Amino acid sequence: MTSKFKSFLYNEQAAIKRLKVASVAMSCDRDPDANHAKIADTLSSITQTHPDIKLVIFGEMILGWYNPGGMPEYHRRISQPISNDTLQPFSALAVQHAIHLCFGMSEIDGKSLYNTQVLLNPEGQVQAIHRKWNLKSGEKNANYQPGPVPVTITDIKGIKTGIVICSDAASPHAMWKLMKSRLDLIILSLADDIDKGLFIAKFNARMYDAWVVTANRYGDENGSFWNGHMVISDPVGRLRATGQDQEQYLVYEVKCSADSSWPKRVIRNVYVKAPLFFHVLRNWKMIREYL
Repeated sequence: MTSKFKSFLYNEQAAIKRLKVASVAMSCDRDPDANHAKIADTLSSITQTHPDIKLVIFGEMILGWYNPGGMPEYHRRISQPISNDTLQPFSALAVQHAIHLCFGMSEIDGKSLYNTQVLLNPEGQVQAIHRKWNLKSGEKNANYQPGPVPVTITDIKGIKTGIVICSDAASPHAMWKLMKSRLDLIILSLADDIDKGLFIAKFNARMYDAWVVTANRYGDENGSFWNGHMVISDPVGRLRATGQDQEQYLVYEVKCSADSSWPKRVIRNVYVKAPLFFHVLRNWKMIREYL
């Protein structure tokens, strides 16, 4: 598709809903307090350079190392309940910078562990909590419990937003929920080591007729290396911003088209999704590894 035709299918120039977002690939420390300090420094850097930022997204379980299958005792030790006291340092950051702040943590509720993504609003209040629904084998072995829903849906400044965590997006049920919910924006937090050729990112970009923003981690964690891949993609399958192989953040203004007429949505879906069949066939071995 030409750029002009894509603009016809999704007219950002006439957008009435806009949101400046930042996604982060952060190098994590073993100590949650050190990670909180690093999040604070990162937010200061982002908002000083981009004072109009409204949403900042950090990756999956970003308050510590990620290896629940190999380090179950460590993960239970750093897990925290979701309460006003435990979230207060992060709520203060959301208020200080007047942003929506989204980050991943290991949550404990009673005796149950959850891989949880928290969204705080600019008043420092919990706006949404998503507990990972499609757990990896290592998480199951570490006694993490699945969340109640495949996708958590909320509203950020008039933009209908879905929140999922990493392998949630590999579940057919979650994929169907993402597609039929007619979302404007999908927040996809990751603890993912590599995406060769950004294959999965390109697949997701064409799948959901929505903006997709991913955040990840970068660096070595006790012998596991994360390359920090992340993207911001638009509803017509274009990767608008990408990053990997370093600790960094991406910034982009999400512009949601005011034209949501069903004929144009149908045409857009046909043109954007039709190549997926051949994309999957060419990369079937990679798809199987991902699932």
